Amino acid sequence: MVTTELKATMASEKSDEPSDALQHTDLDVQAEESTPKEGVFAWVQVLGAFVLNLNTWGMMNSFGAFQTFYQLDMLSSYSSSNIAWIGSTQSFLLFLVSLAAGPLFDAGYVRWLFWSASLLVIVGMFLTSITSAYWQVFLTQALMMGLGFGCLYLPAPAIVSQHFHAKTALAMGASSTGSAIGGIIYPIAFNALQPQVGFGWATRVLAFILLATSVIPVFLMKSIAPPRPTRGLIDRTAFRDTPYLVLNLGLFFGVMGFYIIFNYVELLALERTDVSSHLSGYLLVIINAASLPGRIIPGYYADRIGSLNTQASVALAGAVLTFSMLAIRTTAALVVVIVLYGFMAGAFMGLPAASIVSFCPDKSKIGTRLGMTLAFIGFGMLVSNPIAGAILGDDEDWVGLVVWCGALLVASFISLTVSRILKVGSGLTKAI
Repeated sequence: MVTTELKATMASEKSDEPSDALQHTDLDVQAEESTPKEGVFAWVQVLGAFVLNLNTWGMMNSFGAFQTFYQLDMLSSYSSSNIAWIGSTQSFLLFLVSLAAGPLFDAGYVRWLFWSASLLVIVGMFLTSITSAYWQVFLTQALMMGLGFGCLYLPAPAIVSQHFHAKTALAMGASSTGSAIGGIIYPIAFNALQPQVGFGWATRVLAFILLATSVIPVFLMKSIAPPRPTRGLIDRTAFRDTPYLVLNLGLFFGVMGFYIIFNYVELLALERTDVSSHLSGYLLVIINAASLPGRIIPGYYADRIGSLNTQASVALAGAVLTFSMLAIRTTAALVVVIVLYGFMAGAFMGLPAASIVSFCPDKSKIGTRLGMTLAFIGFGMLVSNPIAGAILGDDEDWVGLVVWCGALLVASFISLTVSRILKVGSGLTKAI
């Protein structure tokens, strides 16, 4: 009897072993399947995201060329502040509309976002080419294109994050180089064409470039996440996620700080250094060109040491470079500093999405959280330059403006560091 029971027990144990092994095998297969392959198709998504950044951030970064033309020619009866609201509103809408684009992306309406937003941007640029009044420019270039930018920008990091795991920061940094290249190509093209063919055709050429390049993301990009039930515009659990909230604060301060210099570097150079008027017109192009390697090289290392760690470091470096502008008086020193500054700015702008993804506990809500963060940052973009302009004032208080910009970047560094400590503790070895 005992022998029979013992045999039965041994047989039962033997029959259990294959079952456990099978369970472990199934888990391994599921884990392998859930890990992105990061192959050719994944890098095709990076190409699509590159084009989205080229046609959103890149075009938005080119508004300075339009502002100069409007102020000196077509809208010369309006103040520079009034004209600046066109670009400021465009930037604000890029971020604000992302709040609605996030849930739509999570719900599976990626194609709808691509088609409708591309139509808004392209038609908006074509209509801008036939405008002559301020309200017409504001309606087409600020509102129509700004709304399109908001719907197009968010899918870029959201889709790339689905296709990458080990190289997420590198992939996002590579795709964000479209912003820098657009910031180089579009203003140079407009400034070269406008004197030759006039404002209308110069703007239409840019519209045709938008039309041709928009085909790439529309037909090649694909979200591999299953559609989620439509949810609200916000993820309410995010308001109980303290590390995420502090991360948003750091990004808010950082974007404000970096973009003030982008908008005022030419005027600052003319007023405080011996730079020539010819070279001063290319300072923004130099910053955008320097941001190109800044979006790739730090992204490569961010996959090893953590995107948030990298971002906090470049915020601190950006603050040091900003304060150093108080002592610059020569062209050579100015060029060196703005090249380094552009590198740090490119790194900072290329990494937020990777940081947000790493902070999101529920990957099905990546789109929603990205939208929430971008909407919050948008308010910083809306008010940063008006505040800087008020500080500068009629007395041209450049010391006050530079100190304000540097203080924002210091606040960004502190907030990002606190966010990291809240998330993983004070140890320096954790990559996040």
